[in-house]
Amino acid sequence: MKKGSLLLLGALSVWSCETARPKTPPTYGGAASEGLYEKGGSGVLPFLIQATSSDDTYGFTANNPVRVGGGREAGVRNQQRYLNALLGPRGEPINYEHEGNCCAFKIGDGGIDNEGQLDVYSITWKGQKQPLKLYLNMYEEGPLAAPVGLSAAR
Repeated sequence: MKKGSLLLLGALSVWSCETARPKTPPTYGGAASEGLYEKGGSGVLPFLIQATSSDDTYGFTANNPVRVGGGREAGVRNQQRYLNALLGPRGEPINYEHEGNCCAFKIGDGGIDNEGQLDVYSITWKGQKQPLKLYLNMYEEGPLAAPVGLSAAR
């Protein structure tokens, strides 16, 4: 009887340790991610972006948002990966801050009532006079590039 109780207790303690472990995306240096809606610079690994857009509206208008994809499962992380890949015009590190959501649109599956919204971010870097606003769409995928005036970490 004691042996069976100890075995059950041991199994329960192993199970509880497994479920208590946080499920976070990979990060630089193994530190926990700060979360997307805090200031930029978290440890989530960036996308590899190899091009700069030639379209002046890419990312800067609600009609032409950056389509990072991922939907409800990975969309927030994809937004963070995209933003972490961007640099200022001369390679300066950027800071980003989530300003809010806008511009509801219909999507096939997911979202609330099959409706998605764009996320709006304020982008700054040292020496910049006025923040840039970027529009990101996590419900649709598209080719990724740095917006005009920014560069990408390669």
